[in-house]
Parts: sequence; structure tokens; C-alpha cells
Amino acid sequence: MKIAVFEEKLIKPFEVFGLTGDFWGVHIDTLKDTWIAMVIMFALILIGRFFLRKGLNPVALIFEKAVSFFDNLCKESFGGKFKYKYFCFVSTIFFFTLFCCLVGLLPYVDETTKDLNTAFALGSLSFFYVQVQKIKLHGIIAYLKEFTHPFFILLPLNIIGEIAKIASMSFRLFGNILGGSIIFLIAINALSIYRTYFIIFSLGFLIIYWLIRKLITLEEHKILDWTLKAFLVAVFFIAGTQMFFGIFEGFVQSFVLTMLTITYLSVALQNEGETVEE
Repeated sequence: MKIAVFEEKLIKPFEVFGLTGDFWGVHIDTLKDTWIAMVIMFALILIGRFFLRKGLNPVALIFEKAVSFFDNLCKESFGGKFKYKYFCFVSTIFFFTLFCCLVGLLPYVDETTKDLNTAFALGSLSFFYVQVQKIKLHGIIAYLKEFTHPFFILLPLNIIGEIAKIASMSFRLFGNILGGSIIFLIAINALSIYRTYFIIFSLGFLIIYWLIRKLITLEEHKILDWTLKAFLVAVFFIAGTQMFFGIFEGFVQSFVLTMLTITYLSVALQNEGETVEE
């Protein structure tokens, strides 16, 4: 992973219209990494579809458990107002965010949620989806009247409070993913410049270790055995540390963003006077 938050490679497709600010730019690295994440996600979907057609098997069971988990989560959260489209949106938010986080485990690829634009886009998507569903359910008049409760004088504060949800979701995701990346880079800063050599060394060492075990009995050569095991532990510790931070952090942040979306949507779907069950 690399930290290049403010030095991204940009293209400015709207420059001909005078829109030259960074806001109108497209981050090439983020765009590339996002497409890599989507390709992997769709490939796994096709693999899961293939195994689901084969009947009962471990792969199909994993996919069924994942689907049933979000199905039950949405039914419990939305109650009688549950609709299949809510399940589709919630599960899509989770898995897209998750793969955008996990893609950083690949060599020379970064988490796309480390880019504020991606985090802001996900937060905005959830926010506007909730607003659209609220208008469809209650109507535009009732939707606008909610901003005047309990007093009309609070209209500006209610509008600011509603829009602040975008910042709440976006900056929480962006800050946590970026923070995790920085912590990991600090932990292995001494080795970061040797990343390519470390990958080559790790693969070569594993091959050599396997060949040595096939050719000789390591129990008869204690020093060689201890040396090889020490290198083996170092290789798996560094790789395992990155995987732990990447996988655990990715799951946690994806689930947090998903639960915020479910919470805001469940509140929006309540009729006037209703309260959301805890």
C-alpha cells in the first residue's frame, strides 16, 4: 500500500468548460483500483452462481449464508415495510465497500475507500437513496413538512442535520481506512522500500524451503532447521499482519456503513408518530 492522498494522478475531462479544480478531476489510480475490485466481485458472483446450480456444496453454502444473513437483517430492521429492493441496495453497499477495502491486499493496488471521493460517493449514494424512498412512501409534501418540525424556525438546522449524514458516513469510512493504512505503513516503514524484493524473496524462500524438506531431513540439521523456520515465521508474520489489518478493517468499516444505511432507511420508512424498534 502507498499513501498518496493529495498527490493522485488526475485527468480533467471538464477542463474545456473551465472546470479545472481537483473536484472535477478523475483519479486514475482510484478508477483503476475500483475496476479491479468490481472485476473480482463479479468473478466471485459468477463462481457462486455456478456452484449454486451444482446443489449442496461448501461454496454454495457460504453464498447462501451470506444472502440469508442480509435478508434476515433487513427483515428485522424494516419489519412490515421490508421490500426486496431494500435488501438489494443494502447488500450491494456492503459488498462493494468490502471489495473496495480488500482489494488493497493485492500487490500494487490500494483500497479505493482511502480516496475521499469514493467514500463521499458511497455516503452520498446512501443518503439520496434514503431521501428518494422517503418521498415515495410519504409524498413530497409530507417530506418537506418534516423539516419544519417541531417549529418552522428550526428549518435551517433540520436541513443541515440531514445533509450532515453524508459527512457522517463518508468521513467515518475515509478516516478509518486511511488511518489503518497509515498505521500499517508506520509499522513496516523500514521494509516498505524493499516491497518488491520482499515479495520475490518470500516466493523464492517458500520454494527453497519446500525443496530442502524433500531432499534432506531437517531434524538432523538443527541450525538449518531453526534458521529456515525463523525466516518462515517472519514471512508469514509480515504478510499476516497486512491481511489482518486489511480483512478485519474492511469487514468492520463495510458493516458500519451498511448499518448506518439501514438505520437511516428504517427511520425514513416509519410512519409519522411511529418509533423505530431498538
